[in-house]
Amino acid sequence: MTKMPQNHLLSNNCTNRIKPSMLRDVKTEALLVLVRTALERYFAELDKASSSVLERDEDALYVYTQLKALLAHLQEHVVNVDYLINLVQHANRYPQYRVLMKREEPLMEYYDIMAQRVKHHFDGEHVYLPVFLVICVLSGWILDEEKSTHLFPFLEGIDFLELMGKFEEKREQFREDKTCKISEIHELSFAMVEKLKDHKYKVNKKRVSKKR
Repeated sequence: MTKMPQNHLLSNNCTNRIKPSMLRDVKTEALLVLVRTALERYFAELDKASSSVLERDEDALYVYTQLKALLAHLQEHVVNVDYLINLVQHANRYPQYRVLMKREEPLMEYYDIMAQRVKHHFDGEHVYLPVFLVICVLSGWILDEEKSTHLFPFLEGIDFLELMGKFEEKREQFREDKTCKISEIHELSFAMVEKLKDHKYKVNKKRVSKKR
């Protein structure tokens, strides 16, 4: 791991960041940035709702508890997209942030290819089943692609298959206009994982040669 210079943007966003030094691990970090961002937005909406579904549904309560615990780890060790957005804005105004932004370029690029895939799929509509999407993407990356979690050990205690099973058991409840939304999310998550897996970050790809 490489130690990132401390700045108020980071300290206000993540208390004990784990920052990989290898690009292959930055891909995992980017996926976790997406997961943290999605979970924060989901729980913010859930907190505003007055639904008592968690009191009536043990499976929903289990998923809620597991992902709430995951979010706590992510907020300690992984930044969210707000940090990246603020960093770009500060770099445009303050030159001292440009070096830091350059170091974050791979993370931004990996995050963006997944975020753009989600945006294209839903075409401006509200993201359907965001929690299931998060679970599927994590499962696809960690279990199916067998990506290392050694830098993020808090992921090792999560049973992604059991979490997915809670949704699979109620597959019929997630049908809309004769479309199985569970299958749709599986396909989207697979596409996101493939995008992330196949994307290659080109170091210094925008470097401009100096004229002598």
